[in-house]
Amino acid sequence: MKRSLLILILLLLCLGALPLAAQVNDTYVIPAVGNTPGAFGTRWMTQFSIFNPQLDYPLKVSVVFIPSGGGRGIEALLTVPPNGGWFSDNALQDIFSVTGTGSLLVATFPEDNPGVPNATLDRSFLVTSNTFNNSRNGTFGQTIPGVWTGLQDYEHDQISAVAHGVRNLSAEGWRTNVGAVNLGRQSVRMRVTVYDYDGRTLQRNIPFTIPPLAHLQDALPVQVDRGSIEFFVDDPTLEAVVFPYVSVIDQFSGDPAYQYPTLLAGAKDLFAKGVLKPTEIGKKIDLTTARAVRANADRIGEVKMVEARKREAR
Repeated sequence: MKRSLLILILLLLCLGALPLAAQVNDTYVIPAVGNTPGAFGTRWMTQFSIFNPQLDYPLKVSVVFIPSGGGRGIEALLTVPPNGGWFSDNALQDIFSVTGTGSLLVATFPEDNPGVPNATLDRSFLVTSNTFNNSRNGTFGQTIPGVWTGLQDYEHDQISAVAHGVRNLSAEGWRTNVGAVNLGRQSVRMRVTVYDYDGRTLQRNIPFTIPPLAHLQDALPVQVDRGSIEFFVDDPTLEAVVFPYVSVIDQFSGDPAYQYPTLLAGAKDLFAKGVLKPTEIGKKIDLTTARAVRANADRIGEVKMVEARKREAR
């Protein structure tokens, strides 16, 4: 596919004409979360917030922790009041009592909400997170929103994703990590191609193998200044959904910048019978996908929101 034919999906999704149903969902992925020591005396934690926009009833929300490297997940249930929220300053500790890194799948299932109409909009909610480091010099964080559209096999879908403005220069104190979560039951290969700001290819098809139902994060092995990264997924089973991301860290301050890459597709994928359908590009996860992830998790039941912690003056 020629790059000249590619159209940025994110710009289209921002059009004001899209209905509310295109902006809220009943199933989300937060690609990266943590509760772990970091470099230079930092401590990485994830703030986590859910908002229930329904005015007439609470929602019981399932949150599944998908660990780095794979293995059994952990599922907890959170009850969010009408027009209210559920918040944690350290989600992995408060909800799951674990340390480490991974991803979250957040969803409302009909069986957990028997009094709620069985429709996506009626079970819709909002979720976002902030993964930050907590050092003696203060806190620096990166907002990681909930997303629901990921990548599948490139040969089948002809859809990739691009993150830009990337810096990975050790001599100047920039470090870039690439990561992803694989919601499939088989290992997949994620290929990464790096370009400089002049559009020249620095390295093509760097492979990253992501285990089934697992989160992966690793250092970008190519030095680049203000360049871009393109992600491709190889999955012969056509069953996996992969959510990649980029995190650029200023090693002098510890301040990170998170970027969820923009999906790229050709015009033939954007238009069906002459009608623009940007919201149908990429694989939108649904409850079928969510149930498969939930089935691989140990359930710990309902977790109550902890009292707010008093913030220490610095």
